[in-house]
Amino acid sequence: MSWLIDPATRALTAAMDGYARREQAIASNLANIDTPNYKPVRVDFESVLAAATQDAMQPGGTAMNPPTAGQPAAMGLERTAGAHLAGFTDASSAPGPVAGAMGGTSLPAGLQQRVDGNGVDVDAQMTSLAETQLKYSATARMLSGKLQQLRDVVSSR
Repeated sequence: MSWLIDPATRALTAAMDGYARREQAIASNLANIDTPNYKPVRVDFESVLAAATQDAMQPGGTAMNPPTAGQPAAMGLERTAGAHLAGFTDASSAPGPVAGAMGGTSLPAGLQQRVDGNGVDVDAQMTSLAETQLKYSATARMLSGKLQQLRDVVSSR
């Protein structure tokens, strides 16, 4: 069954996992809007996902072509030491096929705090939520299209 899953499909499923984690972080931020001294969290995984996807591609190839022997496997990231994937605070707990590449939660740069010490900006969180939902929906449509291609191949004789 693993021959059916190409690097592009793995990248799309990993992106959906990352967007789901980002939505959970935004929900947590909004749920803690009235918590004194709460620091909002942020999930940033796109840069790691893009780097992992680039590593999987052969020179001159596409994401549809699997890597040859000796090349890094697509989405085969795993955090094996604390220094790996530096810049992510909790990458090892990420679910899905790119454990470690989802990025952890971190504090946003330029955090503006209110008088009670809470740093949640409702407008920024809602904007981020809308953007994340649009990206998740677009990624789901792309993945659905790839799966439809497989269904078409299997059903044609």
